[in-house]
Amino acid sequence: MIKHRYAHEIDPNGGSAAAVLARMVEPGQRVLELGTGPGTVTRILHAKGCKVTGVEMDPETLATCAPFCERTVQANLEDPQWVAPLAGESFDAIICADVLEHLRDPRPLLNQLHGFLKPGGSVLMSLPNASHLTVVASLLGGRFPYQKNGLLDHTHLKFYGREDLDALLRECGLLWQHWHTVQVDPAQAELKAYWHLLDEETQAFLKAKCADGEVYQHVVRAQPATDAAHLQKLENDRTAMIKAHEAQVLELNAQSAAQKAAWLLEKEVTTVQNVALINGLMAQEKNTQATLAWTESQLQNHKQSIQELHAEIAALKQSTSWRITAPLRKLLRKISD
Repeated sequence: MIKHRYAHEIDPNGGSAAAVLARMVEPGQRVLELGTGPGTVTRILHAKGCKVTGVEMDPETLATCAPFCERTVQANLEDPQWVAPLAGESFDAIICADVLEHLRDPRPLLNQLHGFLKPGGSVLMSLPNASHLTVVASLLGGRFPYQKNGLLDHTHLKFYGREDLDALLRECGLLWQHWHTVQVDPAQAELKAYWHLLDEETQAFLKAKCADGEVYQHVVRAQPATDAAHLQKLENDRTAMIKAHEAQVLELNAQSAAQKAAWLLEKEVTTVQNVALINGLMAQEKNTQATLAWTESQLQNHKQSIQELHAEIAALKQSTSWRITAPLRKLLRKISD
């Protein structure tokens, strides 16, 4: 098997753009895949029972996909005649997986796709995001470093952000119905070296200000912009808003429940603490009452002793000896004076 520069294994249930695109296709559908490459998406579609027509410019690459396709067409997508072998055919889905950015002008191709879609059919596409934070970081460093693959693959001729892609679709009579993003942390992307050159304050600023700064790829399902498609988009937007509202309500309820639980726990702890404090104060009061009772008892004893002493003194003053010694005490006072 030929080793293609874009060949890689993916998890059909994973979060890669190829896996997301493949999951947008229903089992058994007829699919036109433009730019099959090494067949990353083709193999998944084949496993789902889809009938795939693969279009690829490189004959050797196309040969690797042939076992997984119902039909293959070797053609250059920038040649307006690429459609000739497919005249009269129609498909449930047309896939452009990381293809449009390789074309000098993708508009002629997109304009040709309407005629190949069955009623209700969709154009599915993935494109790298030109506003990823690592691209911004490289530009801040005065660089636009093309790579062998990734965001700045040296074969990329066009670069799109979200609004640019939306405008391109509208110009070509297409209306997006579902927009998915593949997120990659700038510290993990292939241009991470330029991100790491920025100080933490600048990184935080860019993360706060750059729209789609961590979006690595856009994955979009679009349909011809008919009245039915506009109505479907309104319904999709309504459903998305309802889901977002429900998610917000669930989050608020969870926050409220957590706050209530924390309040009840704090209240319980406070109650336990207050009970302990009250018990302590009651014990202290009991000890104080006991001390007061002991002190009162001692005071009464002292009062009784004083009364007894006063009685003894009064009895002494009434005694004969006190009267006999009165002149002597008087003399002693004079001597002391």
